[in-house]
Amino acid sequence: MRAAPAPAKQNATTMQKKTIFVTNDDGILAPSLAALSKAASKFGRVVVVAPDRNRSAISSAMSVHDILRLDEISQDCYACSGTPVDCVLMGLRHVLSSPPDWVLSGINWGYNLAEDVIYSGTVGAAFEGRLHGARCAAFSLCRSGDLGVAEKWVELFLANWEKIELPQNSIWNVNFPESDPKGFRLTTQGRRSYFDLMEQRTDPRGKPYFWIGGEGVPEYAKHVGTDAEAIHNGYASVTPLNMDLTCQATIANGSLFDDAFKK
Repeated sequence: MRAAPAPAKQNATTMQKKTIFVTNDDGILAPSLAALSKAASKFGRVVVVAPDRNRSAISSAMSVHDILRLDEISQDCYACSGTPVDCVLMGLRHVLSSPPDWVLSGINWGYNLAEDVIYSGTVGAAFEGRLHGARCAAFSLCRSGDLGVAEKWVELFLANWEKIELPQNSIWNVNFPESDPKGFRLTTQGRRSYFDLMEQRTDPRGKPYFWIGGEGVPEYAKHVGTDAEAIHNGYASVTPLNMDLTCQATIANGSLFDDAFKK
């Protein structure tokens, strides 16, 4: 298997000045969280606050009606009873004494491509970090991918990402393919078809309950320049995502709105 290119050497003084906050949505015990923390540790002090259990597909949910508990697992590593966004807030408002330079989320087990980013707790955590002024990225890996390879490519990404400044409302969404990537590709968010299923089942006491799941895997449209197309061709997709959901095309045609709502 082809090895990832070696990251650029970092200035030791610069590394020590960085505070890097790491979280995920797969939970504190996920091996992929340890891989991300290891890659990030090459660039500064890493502080981890992650959910105490799997909190996937929870987007930017916040526990406004529940109490939160925080357990110290080891030095600079904590498990939080809340969501990924709760973890970011706990880290930035309680654990850390000053704002972090970076907020990194992942490495998620499974892609976050196309409309996946709407549901993703991994992406939600990165967006929350950006709201608080940090440079943020979300990382995801094919479920059958090699975590060791992904770790090396995360390190390579982190060695270079500060060369590109994003707008204040933007984050990076990075996905790694199943095999060793051919390189990075700058991509747009693609489209997908997901065959969601609402299945009714019966518990041992005869009462109905419901299970939301998917039949098979989502189908991603492999349009040129999209995240799914890059992954399909063996590249790591790097997509800048905005928190501003305004439809600019409609704003640009504001006269149509004025005509439709004339008194």
